[in-house]
Amino acid sequence: MDNRLITVNQLFNLLERHYQGSIEDWWPHESKHEIVIGAFLVQNTTWHNVELSLNQIRQKASFSPKTIRQLSQQELKKLIHSSGFHENKSRNIIEFFEWTKTFEDQYDKIKAHFGPSLRKELLKRRGIGPETADVLLMYVFNEPVFIADNYARRLFQLLKAPVPLTYPAVKQFAENNGELTVAEWAAFHGWIIQFAQQHLRPNQKASDHFLTGYQLIANHGNGN
Repeated sequence: MDNRLITVNQLFNLLERHYQGSIEDWWPHESKHEIVIGAFLVQNTTWHNVELSLNQIRQKASFSPKTIRQLSQQELKKLIHSSGFHENKSRNIIEFFEWTKTFEDQYDKIKAHFGPSLRKELLKRRGIGPETADVLLMYVFNEPVFIADNYARRLFQLLKAPVPLTYPAVKQFAENNGELTVAEWAAFHGWIIQFAQQHLRPNQKASDHFLTGYQLIANHGNGN
């Protein structure tokens, strides 16, 4: 049987229908500062480990950039020990909040200052790669971006997307062919993670699911 062809927006609709509506607070947080800290901590570890570290920071510093800047790196390392790589992560968090201090720790001021070059500026910060930059752009700076993480690339592979399975290529394909709001991109990200955790775990046997038989294509007249 031939594959049924779908666009990025149609894939979004299929996921929305299956998971029945929007995901509220996919990235739970008390403040955007907590999201920033979580984005650094989640690198190369599980969210469970991150939650343990966030609870420690909540008790000690209430996610206040000013309070975090007043901590020694040794103190912060102890607070985030459960997240692993605490030497680098503690330094990255402290240096990031030293940078935001210039803008009074206000993300709208940072966004207004850098405008379209914000992603490029974030990538200059220690410990921020493409995925972390896009997480911050969407969840902290409210920019409509696609997070082409491992889950997304596995899904694109499953759907035989006509694009190399690299972070930049998958991101570009999704953003060029998807017409979604910031909230919809955020929900899309959450649903992709849910789907991949259910159906695309490493070494998991292939099985039928609601996306079986679909193939992802570019919009008509849009090559990538």
